[in-house]
Amino acid sequence: MWWLYKLLFVCLFATGSAMLWLSLAGTFRYGRTSRLAMLLERARSADRISWLHDKRQKSREGTRERAFREKAKLAGLPAEMSYAQFQLLRLAVAFGLLLIGLWTMPAGGIDLTMLLRILTAGVFGWFIPVLYVLTAAARRRTGYMIEIAKLSHRLSVCVSDKADIRELLIRASRTLKLLRPHVQELTVLWGKDQRAAIWRFKEAVGISEVFPLVNALEAISQADSKAVVTVLKQQTAGIEATLSSEINRKIENAPIWISFYIMIPFSIIVILFLYPWVVTISSQLLSSFQGS
Repeated sequence: MWWLYKLLFVCLFATGSAMLWLSLAGTFRYGRTSRLAMLLERARSADRISWLHDKRQKSREGTRERAFREKAKLAGLPAEMSYAQFQLLRLAVAFGLLLIGLWTMPAGGIDLTMLLRILTAGVFGWFIPVLYVLTAAARRRTGYMIEIAKLSHRLSVCVSDKADIRELLIRASRTLKLLRPHVQELTVLWGKDQRAAIWRFKEAVGISEVFPLVNALEAISQADSKAVVTVLKQQTAGIEATLSSEINRKIENAPIWISFYIMIPFSIIVILFLYPWVVTISSQLLSSFQGS
């Protein structure tokens, strides 16, 4: 019975070997050109795959770069700072806090609690620039929203049939801080090219909440002098409604982000506070078990 299994194994092995070698020999003998074409096609497909991968990677980096530049512009960072330079800044702050922690380490040695504190300082240093940018950008965005609402309200109050739009903008933005330089630039460029001045104003402010005001300015630039009052009042009502809905949405989502920002430092503080107690209790339990 054993010789039957052995014969079956030999037959299967011979059949598989014959099929393999015949396919290879047939390829080299009759289809050398097709084999070369297949190799070239494989190389081209590999190049296409690598090109698509590089393109996706560049698109992701471009998205990160644009998002960073929007936040950095609102936060007041230099316009020359790129996303890579910002990452280097984060790394430098993290290493600086790590070095400070190592410098303040006692000469007697390092324990696990001190090591956790040093690592926590490094992690905190890594996130300090990001928290600064996000906080400063959010504060400046809120200031822009408040001043946009003030500007739209003052425009609706100060508007008249005989008032020039540039004088009206200057008068309405007299007490503003963030929007005043952008409005002054808008009034300077308004006499040359109104559409270019409006889009320059939108790019200078750089937040999505300015779009209703931009739409209002475009509607004013296309309206007749007699219809400016009606158009401006309609657009300012739309601006106030849009800003009110945006503020309500942020108020509704605020508890989620507040809890997220609070839980991270709170958990770290709890761990650092409870760790000495856990070590003391575990050492006492270990000594009691060894004594018994």
